[in-house]
Amino acid sequence: MDLTIKDISNLLLMKEKDILNLIKKKEVPFQTINDKLLFNKQRMVEWALSRNLPINISGDKKMSEYHVDTLNTILDQNSFFYDCRLSENSYIEQMVNLIELEKNVDKGIIVQLLKNREELMSTAIGNGISLPHPRIPLMVGRYKPIINFFFTEKPLELKSLDGKPVHTFILLISQTIKQHLSLLAHLSFLLSKETFRFALESRLNYSEIIDIITHIEISRGE
Repeated sequence: MDLTIKDISNLLLMKEKDILNLIKKKEVPFQTINDKLLFNKQRMVEWALSRNLPINISGDKKMSEYHVDTLNTILDQNSFFYDCRLSENSYIEQMVNLIELEKNVDKGIIVQLLKNREELMSTAIGNGISLPHPRIPLMVGRYKPIINFFFTEKPLELKSLDGKPVHTFILLISQTIKQHLSLLAHLSFLLSKETFRFALESRLNYSEIIDIITHIEISRGE
């Protein structure tokens, strides 16, 4: 799909004059057709990824600086998917298709970025858990970062650190690096607790899982 310079300005949250400057320096992939500058979306996403630049696939013009103090303000019933029929070859596409996003959000880019991250290194961290996430910040039209839990109908044989099959995917999408690091820190602490890991493996009701998260977070602050 070919994009105009205005589209690229929105995609990368860059001023058009800065993009033109990159074009003059031949630092960005582009083509000229009938004296019109055009850009290939996939190549531009790969270009941004190679430079760790955030990508905007929503209509927003500004990043959210939402600070993550607790996960229970981010999670609700719609954050949890049970008995998911996922396959080793297509689990990323299948998960992304389950997420409800604005119609103008290009889910194909989310899939592309998640696959790129898995190719770099598996996010299956062990104990049946995988934490798929893009390498770079991604704006998808949400004020808050996204966390989704996917409980598989059958465990998947992936390249996990301990060799165990994956029964739970926790998908993370953040708008800033600060958000992403905060989410990872929260989840790492939760996953260090046996009660939380047991809740995931046992597929407890979403409200019970949120209650356990709240209890662990409160206990941490005491």
